[in-house]
Amino acid sequence: LSSSSPAHTPKEEYLSTPSKEPGRTEGNHTVQPQSLRAEDAAKINEPSPGPEPAGMGDGTSWEEQLCAQQEQLEKEMQETRKMVSRLQALLLHGSLPEDEQTASFFGEAAAGAEQQLILIRSRLDQSMEESLDLKRELLRFKQEARNLQAVKDSLQQRMLAQEDTVLQLKQELMRSTMDKEDLTGQNVDLQRKLSDRDRLLSECKKELAQKDRLLQQQQAKLDESLRRLSESHGVSGCENNGYTHTMDMSSSPFLQHGVNSHHVSPQHSTKSPGQRANHTERESWPPSSKMAHSHSSPVLASSAVTKVLYFTDRSLTPFLVNIPKRLGEITLQDFKVAVDRHGNFRYHFKSLDPEFGTVKEEVFQNDAVVPGWEGKIVAWVEEDHGEGR
Repeated sequence: LSSSSPAHTPKEEYLSTPSKEPGRTEGNHTVQPQSLRAEDAAKINEPSPGPEPAGMGDGTSWEEQLCAQQEQLEKEMQETRKMVSRLQALLLHGSLPEDEQTASFFGEAAAGAEQQLILIRSRLDQSMEESLDLKRELLRFKQEARNLQAVKDSLQQRMLAQEDTVLQLKQELMRSTMDKEDLTGQNVDLQRKLSDRDRLLSECKKELAQKDRLLQQQQAKLDESLRRLSESHGVSGCENNGYTHTMDMSSSPFLQHGVNSHHVSPQHSTKSPGQRANHTERESWPPSSKMAHSHSSPVLASSAVTKVLYFTDRSLTPFLVNIPKRLGEITLQDFKVAVDRHGNFRYHFKSLDPEFGTVKEEVFQNDAVVPGWEGKIVAWVEEDHGEGR
């Protein structure tokens, strides 16, 4: 009992020695933390309280010392058991329970890191997919932008073409407006000229009506004078070349003057050959033709006399003769005798055709009836130059 504390026994040394050796053999295992090793060494090397000397304190007894020493041994045994259990755990598992807790902590941390890594990878994959989707959308938008740009270019070209067309239409409209203004001005001028012509025509009609009335008055006076002369001389009618003479025309200068002043009806607006014919033309006619014209006097009854107006190629002025026959009874021979032209001539007469209207009809046979037009005969006498009919 008075021996030294069991802390200095060989068993304690044996326990302290293996505690160091496992630290060397665990090269492939988890190393024991230095804090735990320092605590174990402090507990082992701590000197246990030895028994008090026999001469200390009178009140202490041997039993109390023994109980205290027993309690100390129990504590040491508990600590030894703990150490043995730790050594067994170290030998069996290669690590202490504290290391297992640390390893579990680090394992949980590693598992959390792996989970975080997996989560980050999943997020990265998701981000990559989203990036690919965004790239696809970007490509699609770029293609749509190209298409829209092409459509825009085509629309701009069409707009330019339409603008050119609009400019052309505006130019044409301006030209049309200018032409319209010119035509309007010309129309105004023409209307003014037409009004002037209408005014002149009305004045001419008035003058013509006055002259017509004057002519009728003179004709009535002439007829009355001729009737008186015929009654006073008692001249009987005679026949010469199919024409009826009531008196000798050369015996009365007044009668000759009346015949020369005879006019055509106002519908033709032409005067008698005595006033409008060329003098040289009349002088070139044969005497019989002059007599035929002088015999065409108003003394003849209007019911049995037909007026003949004919044109020649020598003069632009028409000539007027009277034939003592009704219209429809006059033949080409009668017309030739009235005209009394020597030579080859072609005779055209104005007539009304039911299909073509007013035409010039040529008559060849002497016994053919000459066509009339509005109660008279209008003819054209042209020289025949030998051309085949």
